[in-house]
Amino acid sequence: MRKAPFLILPPSRKRPLDTAGLRAHCAQQVENGQAAQVVESLLNLVESLAERCDRLELTLGRLAQAQWGRKSERISSAQLMLALPAVAELPALPPLEEPQGSIPTEDSDDSASSPNPTPVPKKRKKLRQIPQHIPRVTTISEPADAEKICAQCGTQKKHIGCESSEVLEWEPGGFRVEVTAQQKYACRGCQGEVVMGKGPERVLDKAMPGPGLLAEVVVRKIKDHCPLERQSRIFGERFGVPLSASTLGDWLAGAADVLEPIAKRLRARGLQSLHLSTDDTPIQVLDTAHPKGIKRGHIWSFVSDDKIVFFEYTPNWQGAHVQELLKDFHGTLQSDGYAGLGGLFQKKGAPKRAGCLAHARRKFVAAFKAGDLRAARTLQLIQELYQVERRANEDGCDAHERLRRRQESSDPRMQQLRKELDSLGSQAPPKTPLGVAITYALRQWDTLNLFLSDGAVRIDNNHCERSLRPIAVGRKNWLFAGSDAGARRLAILYTVVGSCELAGIRDPWEYVRDILQKLSRRWPQSRLDELLPLTWYRARSDG
Repeated sequence: MRKAPFLILPPSRKRPLDTAGLRAHCAQQVENGQAAQVVESLLNLVESLAERCDRLELTLGRLAQAQWGRKSERISSAQLMLALPAVAELPALPPLEEPQGSIPTEDSDDSASSPNPTPVPKKRKKLRQIPQHIPRVTTISEPADAEKICAQCGTQKKHIGCESSEVLEWEPGGFRVEVTAQQKYACRGCQGEVVMGKGPERVLDKAMPGPGLLAEVVVRKIKDHCPLERQSRIFGERFGVPLSASTLGDWLAGAADVLEPIAKRLRARGLQSLHLSTDDTPIQVLDTAHPKGIKRGHIWSFVSDDKIVFFEYTPNWQGAHVQELLKDFHGTLQSDGYAGLGGLFQKKGAPKRAGCLAHARRKFVAAFKAGDLRAARTLQLIQELYQVERRANEDGCDAHERLRRRQESSDPRMQQLRKELDSLGSQAPPKTPLGVAITYALRQWDTLNLFLSDGAVRIDNNHCERSLRPIAVGRKNWLFAGSDAGARRLAILYTVVGSCELAGIRDPWEYVRDILQKLSRRWPQSRLDELLPLTWYRARSDG
């Protein structure tokens, strides 16, 4: 009687491949004289696994394309030519005819008469004149009365004409043009020098935009995450003002340079606070020296306890840059377990380090979702710790009352949490999700307990992570910074706009416009504190 052939079932997510058992089973069948059946079954298994691998690679490729790839379906002819030798030969088709009036190609007769034709450079459209349909407001600018008297003969100078200077301005709803008619005077008798009324005050030297338009470009880019290319299309298609993306980029860089004193003052004030939180997020930065032409930089957020946030750019993830920035900070610094800050806390007079319970909780959540139910008790204790904080927030507790509640309710739970970690530490292997979570929590234990001795320290660093969300959303739109200098200017602009949000300024356009105007008119450096967002907002509210 013929034996029925045995089947080797392919593995699945619920049934992993038992290689040891398969090897022993195949050896036994070979001993029983069924080598041919074993080979056939193994070939069927390999074919099944290959088909599954192809399907998974296709699915993964589609997901990657949907998430990060280009949406265009256009394929270059060069790619098709590379692929054609790998497919069967097809019958030749007649070449496509060139349409009448088309541009001659290199193989045409015109190219033969000119062996080295000079390529015609594309002309970049520039806004040399502001379109006439934009509303205009004219201001007459007269020279001073003393300048109208001729210094040689003492007679009154005669009006000889005027020159007009235009500033492209923005107000909510659209563009307007501010025209300054500069009146000119001269002495006709002795041909004295010509005097002219004062021209418009410009935010950027020899540039067209006014403070309102610059503020609009800044707010659209930083607050609304609108790339400059998209802004260029909006201005051109909706308002009929052709502004190229490169022009807007120059204006944005100029605005950042004007606002830099405000960002530096915010940073100085933040470093003087008693409590500071920090976190970072990566951004792509163009770099011709990099093998791929682009590198990974980092923007760091620093949030103080007096409603100030400032951002700093570092070209890499090394902790030396941040340590240099915080070398004179002696308060309490809250962060995650980033090892690059370790040297900051080892020097004399080092700041205190507060940890982030949310980061520790995140790892236990990952272990729980991986199927390890032993993380449930730890998560329950952490949840109870957050309930204490939530009730304190709802009751509007100050730092003293919050500390009392923490010592009364949170301290016993932290002690119980430590017992759970010690108990589980001997049961969970280090490389399992639960083992990784326990190792991280134990290493950060002293920093995680600091909130029990200082009512002003937060239980986690989530508020600092939230300050980085605009950058995370923005980089999905503008994709990358053009250079290290461009990334630093981004940090300046995010500092100004981010501090507006913390200060309670709902629409930062009015603030940025006012500050750009005042700084361009030589605002005293000794009075910069008056221009900081919180001070500016309180002055407007009191007024």
